[in-house]
Amino acid sequence: MTRFGACHMKRTRLIIVDDEPDARERLRELATQDATIDVVAECRNGNEAVLAITKHKPDLVLLDVQMPQMNGFDVVRRIGATRMPFTIFVTAYDQYALKAFEVSAVDYLLKPYDDARFHASVAKAKKLIAMSTSDRLTGRLMDLMRDHLHEQSDFIETFSIRDKGRDHVVHVDDVIFLRAEGNYLKLVLADRSFLYRMTMNAVETELDPARFLRIHRSYMVNMLHIRTTRYSGNNEFIFTMANGERIVSGRSYKEPIAKVLATSEAAG
Repeated sequence: MTRFGACHMKRTRLIIVDDEPDARERLRELATQDATIDVVAECRNGNEAVLAITKHKPDLVLLDVQMPQMNGFDVVRRIGATRMPFTIFVTAYDQYALKAFEVSAVDYLLKPYDDARFHASVAKAKKLIAMSTSDRLTGRLMDLMRDHLHEQSDFIETFSIRDKGRDHVVHVDDVIFLRAEGNYLKLVLADRSFLYRMTMNAVETELDPARFLRIHRSYMVNMLHIRTTRYSGNNEFIFTMANGERIVSGRSYKEPIAKVLATSEAAG
């Protein structure tokens, strides 16, 4: 017999994220005491959390802060603050409280917490979720209108990659440049790179041209990460990227590159 909620109430879809099995178990046990909560996924790390949030689109996330490779704040950054579900941060470290509220967290559960504190936090989140329902419905109608008018962006924001048995989500803004390697692309980031199965011609239609510029048959650069650009003559430009790598453009790309650079200079 459950302690909280009734079957006619709106159900809350919940994702639990914590790298410690005991911590996930405790959160699950407390959450399932509420008859209106459905735990749709449990995640052991930030990568799993990004994939699960993207797939399940939950109402609420219980999110650990300290996790290896990708912490809780990294998860918020990957998903995007405006697309992140309501979030309660759960951690043993109180020094992150201010940062949690800076990213609009509903609450901050400091371990060890008691049952009453947990349920009070979830109740607060559920009130906010209920208050946002009418706004979300209005937003969905607006989305439908944008779809009809072809104004909604169809460009991808993340790459989902399986590498050495592990899943990774790479945000497009973190990609410094892309290089074609046969039927694969090499996505070059600040601290590592990934191979992604897609051709350069295909990915060019998937990425926002306001952010990514094709400069060569085998190269596309992220304009956020261009440090310097120099025309070297012979219809070629030299791009110096944020990681220090220098890329020479293809001669046949001179006109589109010059047009984009001229527009950027005018805007600046």
